[in-house]
Amino acid sequence: MNRVSKISIPDANLAGTEEFAERVSQYVRATVDTGKYRPPLLPHVAIRLNTIASKLDVEISEVENTVIRDPSIAARIVSVANSALYSRGTPITSLRASIMRIGIPMVRDVAFQVVTTSKLFRVPGYTERMTSIFGTAHAAGLIARQVNVIRSADTDMAYLCGLLHDLGEAVILSIVAEAFSGKAPLPALHDLQLGIKRHHAFVGSYVCDKWRLNDAVVDAVLHHHDPSRSGHKEKMAHVLGVTDLLLAHAGIGMDWQPITKAAEYRFAELGIGPEKLPNLLRFAESLGAPPISVENITGGG
Repeated sequence: MNRVSKISIPDANLAGTEEFAERVSQYVRATVDTGKYRPPLLPHVAIRLNTIASKLDVEISEVENTVIRDPSIAARIVSVANSALYSRGTPITSLRASIMRIGIPMVRDVAFQVVTTSKLFRVPGYTERMTSIFGTAHAAGLIARQVNVIRSADTDMAYLCGLLHDLGEAVILSIVAEAFSGKAPLPALHDLQLGIKRHHAFVGSYVCDKWRLNDAVVDAVLHHHDPSRSGHKEKMAHVLGVTDLLLAHAGIGMDWQPITKAAEYRFAELGIGPEKLPNLLRFAESLGAPPISVENITGGG
């Protein structure tokens, strides 16, 4: 008998109790540990773009022929290319020109932003929370990329790491929603917080691994709440650690919590000294007002 069969779906009559929260937490972890949970399959376009972005030598025609298979991704790429961040004053409508303008890593990032926010994770009953998760995820991607810009590090994987770093919460909500579908009212979010706090990093990294994403992404998602446990040379777990601090500083997706002097060592570990920190704070603050929209991947306003 496997672990999932031993841990049944928690009794909804216990909702609101510590016991219920504990049982939900155990059920979520058991569902993933035993392989009962199967992550949604990435669309072929996203899989292909992830592979292409890892190549050293790529023909633009290969990227274009891949993107054109998904009109929603193609349309978003053209939109991004004409945004304030990338526009050079002359509007473009060509997909090929748009790809050349924003670059292949950003094309991949746009594809993942589209598929995660509008295709893979739709959880009736938790719609408002899912919208908040992916709005915050988009801001996290922008901030993570900016952190790497400030520390003069490779930005190719930064947005994707930020976008997916709390993917585990969305997965946990989908696991719970499936478990209670047709059986009982969905548990309130406060009953899920224990399981989310305990398991979202592991669950998110599990899905990233199943999707065969870069090991820097898998490691960063797994260790972003405890970067000291990461030995990856890219230090993306450390980047996500300060990204969370910056999100809190700007009040994006969580209660406002300004960065204190005591937390500045986290930035120093990445080579970001006191003279560079104000630029990051201003960048994060600019994303906090007006509210982040998942429709805007550029960060350019």
